[in-house]
Amino acid sequence: MKKREQKIEKGTGAEREKEVIEGEREEPVIEQVEGESSGAGGEELKKRELEEARNELEGISEEEEGRKLEEKETEAERRKSEAIKEVAGERIPELFKELFGDDSEEAWEKRKELEGKEPMYTAASLAGVASDKSREWLNQNKEKQKLWWGISRGLIGDDSKEAWKIRNWLKVDQKVKRVRGERWSLLKKSLGLHKSERIFNLREKIKLPGWYEPGDVVVSTLGLKSEEARRLQEEFEDIAPAEVLMSLAGNNSEWAQRIREKYKGDKRLRWAYEKSLAGSEA
Repeated sequence: MKKREQKIEKGTGAEREKEVIEGEREEPVIEQVEGESSGAGGEELKKRELEEARNELEGISEEEEGRKLEEKETEAERRKSEAIKEVAGERIPELFKELFGDDSEEAWEKRKELEGKEPMYTAASLAGVASDKSREWLNQNKEKQKLWWGISRGLIGDDSKEAWKIRNWLKVDQKVKRVRGERWSLLKKSLGLHKSERIFNLREKIKLPGWYEPGDVVVSTLGLKSEEARRLQEEFEDIAPAEVLMSLAGNNSEWAQRIREKYKGDKRLRWAYEKSLAGSEA
């Protein structure tokens, strides 16, 4: 520093003026560089702010999508519950119908009280429950013939492997290796009675112990959209078209819509077609 000061003092006026000018020029250059650095930082800040805003919007969008999906699932469950009550709840006392879909301890206490008096309706009251406890109860009572009709209703809404084991047991009489009630169903078809609402209601009213038909196991698939349910419905569509239509309540799949369209103009099945619309989307 001392050497520089000495040099300046010894220099001519022109030299001192030149150095002063050069010193003045140095400051703007420094400011320009700092300005450029500040501008780059500003751009980077803007990018970060935009990115944050974009992420925030995406988060809001995902949250909104999640909310809509949840609402859709809730609405689907509501329609399914309505379909079960409207279709499977016919000719079932209100006391048992109120237990549909209820897996609470209180509901099970009521079933325990009612089981001794009305075991068949108690079985039917398990419609829409689809729990380990309900499957255990149905499996333990499946060999009681007088409960078969009720057990089929109790399986409604259950698409589990255990539920399908019970369905298959009810469907086929293993002693004779034949579909239960198939001969009676074929006889009804030959007489043109397999589409009759009067015959269906008569059967629902009488409920003779052991009187089981393929249509009963078909009704147990009400609202289900699985491949297993569709195969069972296709298997018995020829001899139990009314029950197949009923089982489509709450089902808005393309296949279900095709079946509805197929029988829409059949006057003898108009009653079953209307049942198939229960719980459908508006």
